[in-house]
Amino acid sequence: MGKGVISQLWYKLPYYGSIKQNMAQAFKTIYFPDHPASSSGEKNVKLAFGNKDTQLYGRVGRLSSDDLRTLMGFQSYQALHKAAKKEDLPLNTYCLRALRKHLSAGVLKDGQLGLPGLLVDPNQATYTGGKTEPLHLWYPYLEGYSPYFVEDVLKNFAPNAKTVFDPFGGAGTTPLTAAQRGLSAYYCEINPMMQFLMRVKTHALALTATQRGEISSRLEAILDSFRNRIEKSAPDLELGRSYRAVFGESKFFEQTVFLNILRARAWVDEIAQESVVLSEFVAVAVLSSLLPASLLIRSGDVRFKTKKELENGTVDFFECIAQQLKQIIADLGRVAPIKAEPVLIAEDAKLLGKLPALGFDAVITSPPYLNGTNYFRNTKVELWFLRCLRKPEDLSQLRFKAVTAGINDVTVRKPLLEASGSLKEVLQELQVKAYDSRIPRMVGAYYYDLAQVFNGLKKHLNPGAVVAVDIGDSCYAGVKVPTDVILQELLEELGYKHQQEIILRRRLSRSGERLHQSLLIFSVPKGKPAPAKAESPHWRLAWSRFKKNLPHQRAPFAQRNWGNGLHSLCSYEGKLKPSLAHFLVKAFVPKGGRLLDPFAGVGTIPFEAALSGITAYGCEISTSAAAIAWPKMVRPDLKKCLAVMKGLESFLQKGDPSKDEYKAAAQISFNKSIPDYFHQETLREILLARSYFLKNPPGNSSESLVLASLLHILHGNRPYALSRISHNTTPFAPKGEFEYRSLMPRLREKVMRGLAAEYPADFKDGKLFVQDSTSWWPAEICDLDAVITSPPFFDSTRFYLGNWMRLWFSGWERGDFASKPQLFIDERQKKGFSVYHSILRQARERLKPGGVVVFHLGKSPKCNMAQELSKEARPWFKTADIFTEDVTHCEQHGVRDKGTVSAHQYLVLQ
Repeated sequence: MGKGVISQLWYKLPYYGSIKQNMAQAFKTIYFPDHPASSSGEKNVKLAFGNKDTQLYGRVGRLSSDDLRTLMGFQSYQALHKAAKKEDLPLNTYCLRALRKHLSAGVLKDGQLGLPGLLVDPNQATYTGGKTEPLHLWYPYLEGYSPYFVEDVLKNFAPNAKTVFDPFGGAGTTPLTAAQRGLSAYYCEINPMMQFLMRVKTHALALTATQRGEISSRLEAILDSFRNRIEKSAPDLELGRSYRAVFGESKFFEQTVFLNILRARAWVDEIAQESVVLSEFVAVAVLSSLLPASLLIRSGDVRFKTKKELENGTVDFFECIAQQLKQIIADLGRVAPIKAEPVLIAEDAKLLGKLPALGFDAVITSPPYLNGTNYFRNTKVELWFLRCLRKPEDLSQLRFKAVTAGINDVTVRKPLLEASGSLKEVLQELQVKAYDSRIPRMVGAYYYDLAQVFNGLKKHLNPGAVVAVDIGDSCYAGVKVPTDVILQELLEELGYKHQQEIILRRRLSRSGERLHQSLLIFSVPKGKPAPAKAESPHWRLAWSRFKKNLPHQRAPFAQRNWGNGLHSLCSYEGKLKPSLAHFLVKAFVPKGGRLLDPFAGVGTIPFEAALSGITAYGCEISTSAAAIAWPKMVRPDLKKCLAVMKGLESFLQKGDPSKDEYKAAAQISFNKSIPDYFHQETLREILLARSYFLKNPPGNSSESLVLASLLHILHGNRPYALSRISHNTTPFAPKGEFEYRSLMPRLREKVMRGLAAEYPADFKDGKLFVQDSTSWWPAEICDLDAVITSPPFFDSTRFYLGNWMRLWFSGWERGDFASKPQLFIDERQKKGFSVYHSILRQARERLKPGGVVVFHLGKSPKCNMAQELSKEARPWFKTADIFTEDVTHCEQHGVRDKGTVSAHQYLVLQ
């Protein structure tokens, strides 16, 4: 207990439900370590509560054994038994009398339990407290608390709060409860698994009643057929490869279950092509079924099952999915819609200082306890299924970013808090007594991390804001670490004012040390914080010159063929002008800097960055565009290219396409069908080449160069093209005679032209990630100087139609053109620009101080993209500039319809 604070257990009777006066007899067991029983399971006193004890049971029914022993005044069974015998009373009668006596006594001595206010139910400060609430059982997050706990804190300590924040969001109880009360809610959460769970819960609450009904109906239809659909799905082999890469020879599943999980991943992806939201609900059902169907068990931490536990059998994977789908369907019928969705403002709460001031009235949170729990290891299977773990180091990189709470989190790279007061005393004792030298480092790093969080939080708190922290203490090597006391001292040093401590629960450590869980209440002194001093960004002058001169519109930069020859590797509708990319990179990225383009397309911006010696990263969801971008970002090798072409040529000589391949190609018909474009013999070679690359997808930039070259020669209006006369950018309906055009000579010529491209001496290879940029970015994308990108314009041509033949060659079938575009940003943004939130948030987190985000956008009568994205960016960025460039005079490159975009916009965020 800290500094003379009177400890209190305040708990709220109504949350136990109404207990009828004719209640059947109820029972409560109290564990006593010194009980004479031989087995630990029998070392308890079982109390019986009759009808007259209804109110008493309502008060104590959910208290822990340690709480009850303390309340009665007996920690020893022998002492309790002796006292009852002395009064000549049955043990049950004596215990009930002792409980009534102490409950009516009010606040007891400092350090003992008291029940004066009946304000907070301690059971609600645990996961089990909210198990009857909708959404709560979708995934077992044992470290969480219940919605009632948040309700209590808001009601009693922040009744006028309008904006609520949780820096350790977990399963989302605080922000979701606040949102259901009509409040604005924000949160941080570093674990991608919990981010995903929170996102799906938010969808459930944000849907209208009609939409929830539609989702429920579709889930019920899935419930009837999902096992058959999973068993018919092809296993996701890439997910299988990532399992071996991350977990090695570790066997977490029986082989049959493992194959079904790989099939389930592919099945969820298929559903996403119909509806992303629907697929996410299904994914939650699968995620929560992984561990029960595995050889692992969640028992505190996740561990392998013992031999005896394995003998009891595992849960059937399909049955578990069915039960979870039923739970989700039932809960969707029980929730009420929210007006505003909670916002994930940062993954890592230690980065709060990088955000613009957000103005929070209340903070309700529970930081990781200093108890050794490895929160990422406990969700490693789910993280793997979500494709967040692809390499062995991915798990350790996630753990390194998190608050240090366990021994395995300790590294010499993590700084320690300069110790004083109680922390200094504890560290000195641990250095002498700890059985592992990492323990004192863990404690020091834990408070260093929390200091970063709460120091960064200060700028976001409104005057008079309330901060409520649920925390538990711990014990190592017989040394008690009073986590609450040290945290109180730390926050007071940071300027917070401690108001109150409420003991929520008591327990004993394995060594018998008395521990407790408490709620610390702090307030923020009134008064406005001093505004941060603004510094002029390094790019200001260069950007002003760009706007004044528009150099990309002047000779020689305005010429269509300006720049490196690889810019012409493959024509592609929607490709950014190379000279524009060149000048944007030059204006915003310092020499030797680092850049990301989250909508890399065919790699124009990253390529221009690499040509300037800048470390460039790109994300691209389209496999055909990525194949074109890769050989620009990483220099291809002649020998590897020749090897690919040799293998392809051999494949073309061995056989013929199947009847099904010809039939499927004929079904691809937009301007005309695939067979309408090619001579029969050319079509045969194209179908075989397509089959070859689908069986042998590119694994490096050299193999991608060959594929990109083939994509370029598929159609066009010149002799290099394999098609009849069409167009090189988009395949308009072909004209002219059918003429056999041999594939390999044209391909070789195109590849050799690509290899002939010259590179400057300071060219720097980049890195391309084939992924949805709204998903989690790889950890190596960090310390960025700039994010420069040109996402699909709101009212422009649809990329998947303009590039339909290249997408077909890259693997799309007829049905994919109706389903896969739903995953693309150009379709998703039509429902709202909040789809950019994850990009903006991750950009804020990965940028260096002073870093900048630049969007190249299209303006049309239907949408002012710059204005809309500027609004969406407010939690993360300030708008530095919006500049509009008229493009009505620009060349159409023979494309007849480029949408209604008449101006380009530049949105600069800092």
